[in-house]
Amino acid sequence: MVAYSKPQSFMGMLLTVFLLLQVTVAFSHNAHSHPAHRSPAAMKAHLEDTRSMLTARAGKVTVKGAPDGQYPRLDIRELKKNADQWNLFLLAMERFQSKPKTDPMSYYQIAGIHGRPFVSWNDAGMQGGGGGYCPHGQNTFGSWHRPYLAIYEQALYLNAQEVVASFPRNQQQRWQRALTGLRIPYYDWAAEPPRGEGAIPTSIRDQTVAVTKPQGKVTIRNPLYSYTWGNSLPSEMGWGPSNGFPTTLRRPVSNPTRSNNNAVNAIFGQARVGWRQRVFALFASKQPWGYASTAAFGVKTIRSNADSFEAIHDDIHGTVGGTDGHMGYLDVAAFDPFFWLHHTNIDRLLTMYQLVASNTWVVPGKVNRDMAQWSAGKTNDANTPLVPWLKDNRGGVYSSNDIKETRVLGYYYPETQQRSARQVIQAVNRLYGMGERQLTKRDGEDAAPIYAGRPFQAGDYDTVLSVVGDKYAMPGSYQVHCFLGAQPANGTAPSHLPTGLVNGTAPTTKPVNGTTGNGTADYEYGFDSSYVGSHTFLGGSVAGSGNGSAPTLVEGCIPITAALQEKQANGELASLHPDHVEPYLKENLSYKIIGPNGQEFVPEDVPNFHVQVKSCEVEPATSDDELPGYKEYIELPRAHLPASTPWTYTPGPLDTTPDTPAETPEGYCVSQQTIHYVDPAGNFLYEEVSGM
Repeated sequence: MVAYSKPQSFMGMLLTVFLLLQVTVAFSHNAHSHPAHRSPAAMKAHLEDTRSMLTARAGKVTVKGAPDGQYPRLDIRELKKNADQWNLFLLAMERFQSKPKTDPMSYYQIAGIHGRPFVSWNDAGMQGGGGGYCPHGQNTFGSWHRPYLAIYEQALYLNAQEVVASFPRNQQQRWQRALTGLRIPYYDWAAEPPRGEGAIPTSIRDQTVAVTKPQGKVTIRNPLYSYTWGNSLPSEMGWGPSNGFPTTLRRPVSNPTRSNNNAVNAIFGQARVGWRQRVFALFASKQPWGYASTAAFGVKTIRSNADSFEAIHDDIHGTVGGTDGHMGYLDVAAFDPFFWLHHTNIDRLLTMYQLVASNTWVVPGKVNRDMAQWSAGKTNDANTPLVPWLKDNRGGVYSSNDIKETRVLGYYYPETQQRSARQVIQAVNRLYGMGERQLTKRDGEDAAPIYAGRPFQAGDYDTVLSVVGDKYAMPGSYQVHCFLGAQPANGTAPSHLPTGLVNGTAPTTKPVNGTTGNGTADYEYGFDSSYVGSHTFLGGSVAGSGNGSAPTLVEGCIPITAALQEKQANGELASLHPDHVEPYLKENLSYKIIGPNGQEFVPEDVPNFHVQVKSCEVEPATSDDELPGYKEYIELPRAHLPASTPWTYTPGPLDTTPDTPAETPEGYCVSQQTIHYVDPAGNFLYEEVSGM
């Protein structure tokens, strides 16, 4: 898979060249005045250090993606239509997940880069002093995950090559054809599913799957259903959801402990309409890519679209994980195979958005907490090395600018094939536009149907519930559920919500800084006709960002527009104009906060939590080649809700604002003395800059 050492003869030649360089440098130094020179012992120690460094660099993993050219990543349902390629993908996933945990290209180690077990990967070190490598709630959220997906794709391809080689020679040509162009698929959770199918493909939900192996047709454990560590969780993980359960779980239930994929599917059927609205509104906002990509609060102006692709991403995490599933915790989420299907879709949306918001990219921003590679307070920009992603064997690390074009890593998406904004806009209108067939119970699998919305008309407004909170306020994630019905008392859900428990019992753990409500670990809030949508504050297994009292503020939105359109269609609302919407929301809009262990929290008791109803006028598009125009959002203060009291935001030292400067005007400083290392043939190997 990966070479971890070079022949001794090569290293000897390389050291010889290095010695010649040292002599040359020494002679050149005689022209200058130096107070001291290296002693023989110091020179020997330096050469030993160099030998170790060169050996290590020769064996590190570089990120290249799949090695067979540039091919599209496909929707998982499309990939499945190619029977041989789908079979090869599943067998490669099975082999990938079974690799020894000591292998740097194993599923265990690659998933572990994101968070736990909080160890260095590829000898990248832990310079930041804490946590994993994933930069959530930061300006590099979108760009850092791009090479992360590429190394995962690279590992999958290597395993697929091994699978092809395991077949009899007279069958290998068939499987080699299937290997060509194999890329990781994405799952588009916002698009309308095919008629008669659930929101989540059964290929992700089925526990077993039939495949063809060299010995013939067999049934295996579905590698897209879960990942297992074995009989027990490795001690180096330190912690895991559901009392350290050694297999990834989705919205788990107990007795026995297991995933509840049917519940996940049903809730996705309800939540998808809201996610679709959020995606569509973001594309229509046409704001700079750096603003639309991150959930960090303070990056945008108060009047702009307050949502982001990261904020939507957070809610998918929370909806899959529930109160104690792996996707609901940043530090273990990457072990769930769902993570990779989800993040590939996020990368797809961000890649599409690059063509809509052309000539914009990563904005400068502050690191908001200590991480494996960066310390809190560091300023990152598009030139910052995205540790730990090596781009060559000289020690170079990808920057955001390096991977702005996805084809550098060997892939593109169906919607970006032409590199055309027009192609993207047509796809956005087709997939996410405000207009699709209305859902039925069959689509939601017994859940009450959600009104799917209609296309915007002249005079329409888009209305959202903006939510701001501390990302790491609780040990785990917390979710805001929004309802449009008779306003309940004391901030609880409307009285006509289901009162029975779903495969669970009432919790006993007291909430953090709150009081116990009627939530339970397995209580589902998305199955009622008054349900509008949700937003998740995706945290880690430990509360706090590690920065003392400084909160990590993030923002997202819960769209209300489709629900208001339904009220207008039913004659309950005269129009979507704020003059009619604001008094209606004052009487009918409510929400509740559900945190760890399914506990309900009083909104005013959650530190740094704020909500606000916002609305903006929408100018309908005149063709499928255009997106509607969203004007500035205004607050609707009369739609008063708990925690909606006006507040003044004062940026903290770790916050990113539109005025955050780049590291330097040119990016990264370059020292005036650069040493180039070459092999015996004179080929460039790598360079070092003195004083760096």
